[in-house]
Order: sequence, then C-alpha cells, then structure tokens
Amino acid sequence: MRSEDTKRIRDTVYVVGAGFSAGLGYPQTKSLLIEVWTRLPPETRRQLQSIIKFHHPTFEIERKTTFPDIEQLLTEIAVNLDLFDASRPAEGNFKREDLERSKEELLSEIAQWFHDLYVEACKSPWLPPLVQRLQRQNAAIVSLNWDLVLDQQLFAHGLSSESYGLSEDPGTGPLLLKPHGSLNWYEATQTEKVSGENLIEIFPHDDPKERIEAFLYPREIKSKVGRRYTPLVIPPTYLKDFHRPIFRQLWRRCTETLSTAKELIFLGYSLPPADLHAQFIFRCGFHNQIEGRLKEDGSRERHTPTGPSNVTIINPDQEAARRIEAVAGTRIPCKWIPKRIKDWLKREHEGHT
Repeated sequence: MRSEDTKRIRDTVYVVGAGFSAGLGYPQTKSLLIEVWTRLPPETRRQLQSIIKFHHPTFEIERKTTFPDIEQLLTEIAVNLDLFDASRPAEGNFKREDLERSKEELLSEIAQWFHDLYVEACKSPWLPPLVQRLQRQNAAIVSLNWDLVLDQQLFAHGLSSESYGLSEDPGTGPLLLKPHGSLNWYEATQTEKVSGENLIEIFPHDDPKERIEAFLYPREIKSKVGRRYTPLVIPPTYLKDFHRPIFRQLWRRCTETLSTAKELIFLGYSLPPADLHAQFIFRCGFHNQIEGRLKEDGSRERHTPTGPSNVTIINPDQEAARRIEAVAGTRIPCKWIPKRIKDWLKREHEGHT
C-alpha cells in the first residue's frame, strides 16, 4: 500500500507537442519561418534577410529550400548575441540592438499569427471529444506548445494558477502544465495599463518582472504607439533558457506529475532529438516511477514507488515512437499506435459504444 508521500498527482497524464497543434491547423516548426515570412514588416524582413545570409551564404528568399528552420535560426541569433562583443573590436554598422529587435519582432509576429489561427483551430471536430475525455479523467496535460486551445476548452473562463499547476495545491480537476510558456502569459510590468478584469495573477513574486499575469481570453497586448509585447514563451532553440522562477516551478511540477503517472499517453509528440530538456525530465519521471521520488532529505521513496506507468504513443511516425521508447527504457511498457490523433479518438469512441 502506498504512503501519502507517494500519492499520484494525476493517474492519467497526456503529453502534447507540435504534432498535436499541427492537427489543429497550426504550422509545424520545420516550415514556420517560411510561412511567417510574408507576414513580417518589410524592415524586419530586410534585417532578418541579412542575418540569415550571414549564417547561410547560399540563402535566397525565392528558394524555399534555402530557409533554415526556426529553431536553427534562433539558436544562431543566440550564439551571435552571446559572442557579439568577443567577435569584433567595435560594434560596426550592424548593432546588437538590431539583432535583438529582429528576434523579438519575429517572435511577436509568430505569436500574433497563432492568435489569428485560434478560432479555426477550435473548430476541429476531434477536439470536443478529446476535451471531454481529459475532463472526465481529471487528467494532467504536459503541453510543449504555446497555443491557447486547450486552455480555453478545458477551463473556459475559470482559468487560474491552479489550472496551470502553479498553485501549491494541484487540486483535483484537469491540470495544464506548459513548461515552454503560453501566449497569454505576460510579465506584470507589461500589463500595468491593461484592464484588470481581463487578467489574473498566476505566479506571484516580489520582483514585478518575475510576477506573471495571464489573460482570461485569447488576446495580445495592443499598444497605441505600435510597441510590440512578446508573451512569456520559450523560443525554439537548441539550448533553451529556463532560469526564470516560473519555469523552474513548472518543470518541477512536470517531474512530480510524470514520476507518479499510472497511464502516460503521448499525443502526436515526437520527443525531438534536440529537445534535451524534455528528454531529461521524461527520463527523471520514468526513473522515479521505479526507484521512487527523491525526498527533501536526499533519500528516495524506495519502499513505496508508484511503479511503471503504461505508456501509449499515438503517432504515425515510428521514429518518434522509438525515441520515446528509448527514453522510457526496458522496464516501462510502451505501446505504439500508428494513427493520427483524430483516428485514434474515433477508434476509442467506437470501442466504447
């Protein structure tokens, strides 16, 4: 019999990523830069063209095959910023602020585009039965996406810090854990002039820059002077930065939830080879299921681990399934279902009627 220390956060845990969002009509990472390009202001395109051309001398706007993917470009910009002063004796014509502004305008435009796609995404016919399933199971969802579809479908106007797993008590309803951030999260310093009735505080902190507020409805901050505000999201780079307190707490809650899951279902998530942070957290969760979670005194709950979860991988891509199986290890039972999410849901529904 398990002790109170090993109580499960949620019996059933789902993991969703880019494949899940692609099924709702959002662009995939590999084509994101190509598809957002024409939405960018002309000056931003000109600056980004120079940046890309420097890193990729064969780049030509007319040749789509020469575009880097967004993850590669943002990583290259991060490296450029990191070594900006060390790589030159003087700033020159191209300044650090130009590089930073280009990055922020690119991310801001992507965020705006995702907001524009929201309404159509919510019309996907397979979404309501999935949401009903999540609510019925009081499931936890680890979402590596920024979009707000699940936020609104699960919680409607009842969003709170508890919804996002950011309160001390995880409660008993569905949990939506977003360790890569969310399009409705902003620093409190950015929302000072926004009507308070549209916002809730989801992460209190003494430092206003670390205090995070969320919009109750899908929207962005609109500036009368044209200033752009980028929501609190982790840019897709090879080495992501999770130093901020809200992300430290989110990753800890993700680890706790994965460590005690009875059933773990990957919905269209491929566990990309470059996402080393996610691989590490999943490995921690699988390890803790068998060996027991670490306690505050450094010992493990060796006598009362919750045991290996039953893992189901819903993905037509066999390579994605193999990556997940490799991280799970030989002691965690994994079942691969080579179907799209909507087809799997249809089969599940038919199997229960």
